[in-house]
Amino acid sequence: MDTWILRYSEPRQKLDVSRQLLVLQRHADGEVTEVETLRIQGRNENLPDAVEGQVAKGRTRLILDLFGEKRLDSNDLAQLIGAAKYAKDAGGELVFANPNTRVREVLRITHLDDVMPVYDSIGAASEHFPTSG
Repeated sequence: MDTWILRYSEPRQKLDVSRQLLVLQRHADGEVTEVETLRIQGRNENLPDAVEGQVAKGRTRLILDLFGEKRLDSNDLAQLIGAAKYAKDAGGELVFANPNTRVREVLRITHLDDVMPVYDSIGAASEHFPTSG
């Protein structure tokens, strides 16, 4: 079964700048293809809505690629929690991949890594999901 990767097209430069969120499909054979591009306004305010939209399309095995995120503030953490909750409430799951050292430390200090799976790579995050079903 495929997993779905959510990846920002570019690192956040300023807090108030909108960014594109790429939706990538990772096939069982490891091949990755781009499926669609979403617009995320400002400080990730639309991330939970984006996740909810993906789950509504039947994309329930989601990986948020944190590559390029240099830091997380309290608003970012709230958005990550909200996105993971949307996925879970809709019968899906959101896991996180590729955090840098600073982001991983924030997730550890806040104990979010105890309740939301965090992996060092997309491959490791993909292995979180069963291969069938």
